[in-house]
Amino acid sequence: MERTRIIMVSPLPELTRLARQISRELHFNMEIVEAFLDGGVEIGKQFEQSGADVIISRGPTGVLLKKELSIPVILIQITNFDIIQALNHAKQVGRKIAYFDHIKCREVYDFESIAEILSLEDLQLFFYHNERELDEQIKRACAEGIEVIVASGVCVIRMAQERGMEGVMIFSSREAVIEAMQWAKDVVLIRQKDREKAEFLKTIIDHTYNGVIAVNKENVVTHFNPAAEEVFKASGLDIVGKKVKDIPIPLIKNFFQNPETVKGEVQKVGDRQIVFNHIPIHMDREPLGTVITFQSVHKLQNLEVTIRKKLHASGLVSRYTFNDIIGSSDEIEQAISRARKFAGTDSTVLVTGDSGTGKELFVHSIHSESLRREGPFVAINCANIPKELLESELFGYEEGAFTGARKGGKTGLFELAHGGTIFLDEISELSLPLQSNLLRVLQEKVVRRIGGERIIPVNVRVIAATNRFLPDEIKKGNFREDLFFRLNVLNLNIPPLRNRRSDIPLLVEHFSRKYRGNGSRIDKFPVSVIRFLSEYDWPGNVRELENFIEKYVILSEGNKDNFRLMEELVDELYRFKEDRQNLKHEDHYITVNIGTLEYMEGQIIEKLYQQKNIDKKDLASRLGISRTTLWKKLKTLETVRKSSVQ
Repeated sequence: MERTRIIMVSPLPELTRLARQISRELHFNMEIVEAFLDGGVEIGKQFEQSGADVIISRGPTGVLLKKELSIPVILIQITNFDIIQALNHAKQVGRKIAYFDHIKCREVYDFESIAEILSLEDLQLFFYHNERELDEQIKRACAEGIEVIVASGVCVIRMAQERGMEGVMIFSSREAVIEAMQWAKDVVLIRQKDREKAEFLKTIIDHTYNGVIAVNKENVVTHFNPAAEEVFKASGLDIVGKKVKDIPIPLIKNFFQNPETVKGEVQKVGDRQIVFNHIPIHMDREPLGTVITFQSVHKLQNLEVTIRKKLHASGLVSRYTFNDIIGSSDEIEQAISRARKFAGTDSTVLVTGDSGTGKELFVHSIHSESLRREGPFVAINCANIPKELLESELFGYEEGAFTGARKGGKTGLFELAHGGTIFLDEISELSLPLQSNLLRVLQEKVVRRIGGERIIPVNVRVIAATNRFLPDEIKKGNFREDLFFRLNVLNLNIPPLRNRRSDIPLLVEHFSRKYRGNGSRIDKFPVSVIRFLSEYDWPGNVRELENFIEKYVILSEGNKDNFRLMEELVDELYRFKEDRQNLKHEDHYITVNIGTLEYMEGQIIEKLYQQKNIDKKDLASRLGISRTTLWKKLKTLETVRKSSVQ
């Protein structure tokens, strides 16, 4: 700690002697000078300018010092007992007694009780603001026949004596002087801590990249950091300590005249665009001052680029926008329009559609155009991760939560997605217990890691996707109905490629460029080929078309007859379609042995009943009979089977 300076301005020789004696006895480091009233104030100002921490004084001199100086002034207390002693002594000197003190002490002492204790029926009280008033009050006391003046200031006693009156000095006790010295020491320690805090804060402000200008409640500038100096081409030494009205920067004057909070206001300073924030400071609703922070738009843009690079490096960023969606058909345009509206909200979205339609592309695009676009984008395919590991991936785990748990635990994907979007692809593959956990996260917006007790708030937008018809999954007991309603706040269905055939030529050209490279020559496909491709149903949708074009590009390298190659590939497509249809049609036929009508009927019922994914209700409906009739026929078949075994 730096050396502290405690100064005593003593208005009395007796106080000077007492203070020196006490400081020697207590090894108390203190400078003592003798002066009173205006002379004491002048000396006090000199000590203040030279770095004194605190001043000790007493009486009217102390009151004036306290009024004129900005550093702490500790007054040596004069107690009621000290005044009683002096007045009692004054009774021995004269009959008509007057008490003199500074106006600030008027309400400090109980003069009525003091007069009663000493039986002073005619105690006169005189108070003054300054030496001129004191001189006038001394003259008045003399004119009123006062014989003895009691005061705590040596100048008062001297002026009384010059007017022919007696003077009795009020002395401070030894205990009062020691107490004042201890107070001064405590004040120095508090001021030292305040200075340390101020220096700590100043260092932070001076080394932040933001410009900072602060004023106190008196509208005096207290901070003007180097970043502010650089923007406004002004020195903090010339600005700090000045009133706002005296600052030679009109823009700053205008900001401080506004009592309201302003955030993100862009102003031009020189040739740069600067973003300003103006924040009034209050404590207990009382204004303490105002702070302005600002930063150049260019720096913010560079910072955004840096953050996006880091997010991209960690994979927590969306890769596509709506511009990456190829197509001009009404169906795809309607889907894009709907998705753009969803991007402007923060509600959960359920994206449905066949495999390969581009659901993930739409989800990425929604995030890229949402208010969360600067936040992380976390995607997970629920079908690609073993069910026993999926919970720890989504919600994380604490160290020691299970055998093989990573030291220090692991952050879950919901935590990683905080402030952004989490994409749950193939949501229908979640187990029922995990669906319950997900429902709780959506409702309460908190997660708890496996093996942990801590509740972690998360601010995440959830977008889910599936190629299944979830109402059917609910009927089968595979999906929770309450979770479905929670996810299906907004729903987006991506049309299959067979429903937007007019987009196929555009997609063919796009994928050709993608796999050949933008600088390579792109084959122009004959109209007949485009027609064949457009008429094909593409059960694998856009993904199947992309794979087809990729295969064509690979096989066409060095091939002289690309038209023939394309014809062969198209033929393969249609042969595959026929094979698939034949395979599919096998489900619509059963083979029975010829026999009696009852025998053949039994074979039909038994073989249909043995097919997968069919229950008695569906079977009865398919056969056009009631469930009761079906039950009877099945019972008969069971009886026949048992008798034949015997």
